[in-house]
Amino acid sequence: MITRLVADASRALRWLRRQCTDQELMDEVDHLVKNLIAMDEILRDHDHCSIRLVMNPDRMVINEARRTFTYLCLYGYQTDAVVVNRIFPAEVDGTYFSSWRAYQSEQLEAVQDGFAPVPILKSRFFDEEVIGAGMHERLSDELFGDQDPAEILHPGLAREMETDGEHTIVRINAPFVEKEEIGLQKIGEELVVTVGDARRTIILPSGLAQQDPTRAAFENGSLEVTFTNGHSSPVTKPI
Repeated sequence: MITRLVADASRALRWLRRQCTDQELMDEVDHLVKNLIAMDEILRDHDHCSIRLVMNPDRMVINEARRTFTYLCLYGYQTDAVVVNRIFPAEVDGTYFSSWRAYQSEQLEAVQDGFAPVPILKSRFFDEEVIGAGMHERLSDELFGDQDPAEILHPGLAREMETDGEHTIVRINAPFVEKEEIGLQKIGEELVVTVGDARRTIILPSGLAQQDPTRAAFENGSLEVTFTNGHSSPVTKPI
C-alpha cells in the first residue's frame, strides 16, 4: 500500500543519497517520495476521499478483493462501497446460463460475509459492453438509482487494524450484541467471526495468516483480536 511504498521509498532515498552523485536523479527520486506522501494524505482524508472495490461474482476475484480490503483497513484507508458487476439477471433462469446464475448467487453471499457492513452495490451483466455515455448512464442508474454517487456511502473504517511491530490488533465494531453471542475461529488464512446468525469472514494479511490469535476481548461494543508475533496460542472465544 501507499504507506509501505512511502517507507520503502524513504529508505531507498537515504541509501541513494549516500551512494549516488547524480543530483538530477536524486531530485527525481525526491519528487517521487513527495508525491507518494501527498497521495497518502489525500487517501487518509476520510471526509473527502474513499475507495470503492469493483469485482465480478467469481470466487478468485472476490478473495483477492477481500485481501485488498483487509490491507486497506490495516493502513487506514476508507472503503465506502463494494461494486459487484456482471451479475446474470433473472431473465436467464431456465436457459444455459441458469447454473451460472445459481453459482453467482452463492458468491454474492460470500461478498456479504466478507465486506459487511460496507454497502454492496450490484449491477447486471448488460447485453452490450459498457462503452460510451449512454451505457455508463445505465450502469450508474443500476448501481446508485437516485443516490448521489459522489457521497461517502459508509463513513469511517468498517474494521480497524493496527500494529506496533510486536502485536497486531484486529478491531471489529459489533454494537448492540452481547459477548455470549460472539464466536471466533481462525481457519487457514481466514478469521471467522459469528454474531448470532451473522458471519464476518476476514482474510488475514500474509504475516498473520501463519499465526493464531493470542487474545480476544469484547469491550464497549467492539471485538478486539490480538496477534503476537512468534506466538500461536489458539483462541476461539472472546475473553
